[in-house]
Amino acid sequence: MPQNKFAIARYAVIDELLKKNTYVKTSTITETCKRNLGYEVSRRTIQLDLNSMKDDTFLGLFAPIEYCQKRKAYYYKDSDYQFGYQQLNLSEVDLLESVCNIASGQLKPDQRAILGDVLFKLKKRYMAK
Repeated sequence: MPQNKFAIARYAVIDELLKKNTYVKTSTITETCKRNLGYEVSRRTIQLDLNSMKDDTFLGLFAPIEYCQKRKAYYYKDSDYQFGYQQLNLSEVDLLESVCNIASGQLKPDQRAILGDVLFKLKKRYMAK
């Protein structure tokens, strides 16, 4: 299995632990990865994963992960964070719809139809939340 698939699996484990627990220690993450994924992961790898989830612009996760010195553990600063890529809030979806409505006059009919489908999918996804 390519390394990026291992990383994605670890990110999912980290996200699940941070959602279920107020604070999570690196050792807990490594133990959970071993148990759930079937292979050992170093503490350093987990620390790199946490930094990547938080700051790596290529990944684009921008997870609100913080470190508590007192507890020596990680936590989500924003408990509403949803693991995934480029989350939008409802006002951003509304703004996007307004911009698309303005721009649609400059599009060909087939492009307008595609844009309409994209907006429908976005609204469906974000209105359900």
